Amino acid sequence: MKISRNFTKLFVAASAVALFASCAEDGKDGINGADGADGSDGQDYTAEQTMFENKSSVEPLVSMAPQFNYVKAYSLISTPDVIGDSNFQLAGSADGAGFLKDEDEYIYVVNCEDSYAVARIRLDKYFNPIAGDYLLNSGVADYARQCSATMWEADIHGGSSDLFLSASESINYDVKGIDPWNTSPNPTADYGLDALGEFSWENAVPLPQGAFSGKTVIIGGDDDSSGSQGQVVMYLSENGDADLDNGKVYVLKTKEVSNGSGSVMNVDTATQYNEGNFDFGVEYAVEFVELTNAASMTKSEVESACNNVLATQFMRVEDVDYQKGSDDNGRNVYFNVTGRGPGQGTYNDWGTVYKLVLDPSNPLEGTLKQIISGNTTTNNMDGNLDELQSPDNICVTENFIYIQEDPNSFSKGHPSYIYQSDINGNNISKLLEIVIRQDLDPNNSTGYSGEFGSLIDVSDKVGVAGTFILAVQPHYWESDDFKNLDGHDNSAFYEDDQASQIVVLQNLPR
Repeated sequence: MKISRNFTKLFVAASAVALFASCAEDGKDGINGADGADGSDGQDYTAEQTMFENKSSVEPLVSMAPQFNYVKAYSLISTPDVIGDSNFQLAGSADGAGFLKDEDEYIYVVNCEDSYAVARIRLDKYFNPIAGDYLLNSGVADYARQCSATMWEADIHGGSSDLFLSASESINYDVKGIDPWNTSPNPTADYGLDALGEFSWENAVPLPQGAFSGKTVIIGGDDDSSGSQGQVVMYLSENGDADLDNGKVYVLKTKEVSNGSGSVMNVDTATQYNEGNFDFGVEYAVEFVELTNAASMTKSEVESACNNVLATQFMRVEDVDYQKGSDDNGRNVYFNVTGRGPGQGTYNDWGTVYKLVLDPSNPLEGTLKQIISGNTTTNNMDGNLDELQSPDNICVTENFIYIQEDPNSFSKGHPSYIYQSDINGNNISKLLEIVIRQDLDPNNSTGYSGEFGSLIDVSDKVGVAGTFILAVQPHYWESDDFKNLDGHDNSAFYEDDQASQIVVLQNLPR
């Protein structure tokens, strides 16, 4: 009891001293901090800037799962934010992105999918957005939904220059190669990489230059459900590690399928198969077969050519990524198939994640395995993630896979999640979910309208492990103020009124 009373007296005395100190006049210069912060000239204390704080006027539109409470989210850019002297604002539906270091600053390039545009934003060393412009806008003749994207980095993928590979999913069908360093951008120029062919490109991902020395290998997803349906596409050039003009186009064709009893059998060479012929967790031998003269074909002609070579059909191939950490890892390719939803009569309702392992001596050969699937009670009824709904974007690090949902066409009754698994699809945990803010929806809707764009690991460039940048598409957040932000009025066809948000994640495991 005596100790307690003495403690109380000390606390009251200390509080009185603190109160007196807090009421003292602030801001005068002094000696060793008199009338100011502790320091030689008595200057007031100023908090040091950091990357890890909200830079946007809007709180992060993500909510971390309890398992990942050590991962922190900070809002970097939201559409209402006005950036730099040019009064730049980020257009809606931010999706595929790339990130480059420029001395002590950074360049973030991101697709604005439904605005048919590509934005470029400059960040200072503390991630403060300081300038922005558009490298592509909806005034371009071959305007299209610019979906996922990958930054071709010379240091990683080969060649002597960086190139932003922006995939065009619909309306026009190509991959655009845009110079991220262009000091005088022309947002209506033709950036199409014709040699890659016309598909419903969701992404086109170059493998690291050491994965297949002396070769250029790009793996792409064909987000299609008609004609030949979705394909896994490969562009391959034997003419060095940065040839985007003289290669050939190939599509995946399985060499083995399920025998219906959990074992593997060789294919009938006259039959075209689809992913319904695969059992979950079983490895199948595959090959890539050439589409002759694909660079000169129209989208419709490509569809016919895929069927003619009996290419294996997938129900909308979405994003693609490869394992990081080594050249050997770079031959491990992962892709999402989003599915079509229940009641559509297809072979993939809720979506799957695949692991494609390419042969070290020949990229045209490999093995394929379903490692995550939402089809637990439908289709083959052998999935492992009952909550999964329409996997779209994917991020693969050295040790983990991050799977991002797009439940806008069909859902299992929950908002868009991001999941983490190990590199083989095991030990799956929910990482975060999109926040549905009714106050931002003009109709105060409680619906689950929203998804995620790219999740990219920027740790090595910023020098802080576990630093990622996530694009968020809060489709419910709409306003006429968000139209025409790319500098071109496309209202004669379609003008998007949605917002975007870019979020920084701190301490995310790699």
